[in-house]
Amino acid sequence: MHTDGTRIYAIGDIHGMIDNLREVHDWIARDRAEHAGRDVRIIHLGDYTDRGPDSRGVIDFLISGDNPEWVNLMGNHDRMFARYVTHPDWQDPKLYRDKGYHYLHPRIGGKETLASYGVTMPKHDLGLDQAADFHDHAAQAVPRAHTDFIEGLRLHHQIGDYHFVHAGIDPTRAPDQQDIVDLLWKREGWLDWTGTLPFTIVHGHTVVEQPEHHGHRIGIDTGAVFGGSLTCLVLDGDEAGILTGHNVRPLLPRS
Repeated sequence: MHTDGTRIYAIGDIHGMIDNLREVHDWIARDRAEHAGRDVRIIHLGDYTDRGPDSRGVIDFLISGDNPEWVNLMGNHDRMFARYVTHPDWQDPKLYRDKGYHYLHPRIGGKETLASYGVTMPKHDLGLDQAADFHDHAAQAVPRAHTDFIEGLRLHHQIGDYHFVHAGIDPTRAPDQQDIVDLLWKREGWLDWTGTLPFTIVHGHTVVEQPEHHGHRIGIDTGAVFGGSLTCLVLDGDEAGILTGHNVRPLLPRS
């Protein structure tokens, strides 16, 4: 595997955990100082919003830090958030109405996101009909720059032998033939797939206790919003590692 001479830092699902994100970027700054002069890309794998305490702070951070070295991908939660604000009648096709799921359902975490923008949210759970009552409040509170930022996010990115997506791919299709629902939501038929690919997919979306290297895919969502760490994967040439506050810990493929 190769990275076209680029040192890559890929960061897993953030979900409003702004302090974790700032800490990881501090680690990156320290590591970069030890590799001065290298071409660098910092890739955020999506799910910047929902569940955690400061989704607004995370989006502000990403917008303010915009530069050619950063690659920001869209996550399923980011799309749900932006569409809730701008398209009141839209519902993501992966949310199941028969289960009563909607953007402000407690399993999704949209209430925490709106609260970070100053929208007063009730403590009790909201039904599907009640969720519509907060569209106008959200539209007034969320800056247009934030929804524009999300709507303009990339769905995938390639560097060398690595392809970066939020959730996964349909392994029977070429990278440029993927469906947006798969890129943002894919689990079934992807996480349990045991074939080989001519490249490695780096993704988040599915929480794991520790980063997992399966050869054809590397999963790095380690559940920061659930009390886990915010993982930063380092890729450089044929080496893969996990950035910590002290060093880069090698990440070896599973046997």
